[in-house]
Formats: sequence, structure tokens, C-alpha cells
Amino acid sequence: MIFGGMRGLNFISLAIFLVLTTLQEAWSHGDQPLSKIGIHKATVDLNHDAYVKASPSVLGLKEQTTEWVTLEYSSPKPSADDWIGVFSPANFYSSTCPQEKPTVYPPLLCSAPIKYQFANYSSPKYKDTGKGYLKLQLINQRSDFSFALFSGGLSNPKLVAVSNQVAFANPNAPVYPRLAQGKQWNETINKAQVSTKHKLIRFFS
Repeated sequence: MIFGGMRGLNFISLAIFLVLTTLQEAWSHGDQPLSKIGIHKATVDLNHDAYVKASPSVLGLKEQTTEWVTLEYSSPKPSADDWIGVFSPANFYSSTCPQEKPTVYPPLLCSAPIKYQFANYSSPKYKDTGKGYLKLQLINQRSDFSFALFSGGLSNPKLVAVSNQVAFANPNAPVYPRLAQGKQWNETINKAQVSTKHKLIRFFS
């Protein structure tokens, strides 16, 4: 009887172990991609021979709230783990960060990228030529954008070049509604949120 009970406990323990292992694997695959960037380790080492050019500089001329941007970039020391970061607002590194307190220096990067892509994604020969291009879709964030070339991979990013700024022609234009997950698995919440500087926009119930 005791032997049978021990076998039962061992089976339950094995089952719990397998469940926990499966959950751990699921959680690891579900990590937010941006969490891989060691933004707290970032350094600034701008290279005058490197560049990032973004076009067009004005987005949404036909009242679009999303639009594609084309990036052209070059690095004199290309590497397979170089990457491009998208920042909004456009001022994101030490020389352009607003200094909140005169006695406290701002961080080297005062904001994290909202998206990123590796420099060789659309340019397989980037490591050999040092030149690449990339197309990225942007959503109206109600602020301007800039793009940055980093070396050192995601874990030890080093800022090499910063692009010109781009912005939507009408950053305060209404955008699409968003759905949010509720507390229950089958509950969906539809909320209206106002995020605009336009004085004429009002809500009436």
C-alpha cells in the first residue's frame, strides 16, 4: 500500500514538473522582443562616416495615420549584429534629452526604441558593403520620429549614427479605436481615449 502511494506521489511530481517546464518554455517564447535590448548599457559613439537617412520627412500628406518610411544607412565598421532603432519622440540621446534638474545629468539614452530591426534584414551583404536599406511602417504617435544605427548587438548597444527627423503632417488627427483584454479570458473592453492637442475636439455623451 505504501509502495503504491509512493508511485502515485512520484507520478504527480513528474506531472507537475512537466507542466512547469512547459509553462516556462511558453513564457520564454512570449518575451517582449524589445526587452532584449540592454538600453541601460547603451553608450554613445557617433561616427561621422556613418549615417542614416529617412524619407519622406513628412508623413500623412493624404491624412493617413500609418505610412511607410524608407531608411538608407551606412557604417564604416559593419557587423552582423548592427541594428536600427525607431524612436519617438525624436530627441532620445544625451545631447538632446531635456535636463529635468540642473544637478542631475540625463542618461545617455533618455528613451527606449519603440521598434527595431537588424541592419542586414533587407540587405544580406550589409556586413561586407556597410550599406543597407530598410522599409518600416510607422503609426501616428503624435510626436516626431528619428532612427538610429547601433553596433554592439542588442545586449551592449552603441549609438553610431542618428537620422534626420520625420513627422506626420497632422500629428493630432484622430486615429483608430483600440481593444483591450479584460480580466476574464472572454472579456474584451472597448475604450475611447483622447490624446490630442487640438482645441476643437470635444466628446459628447
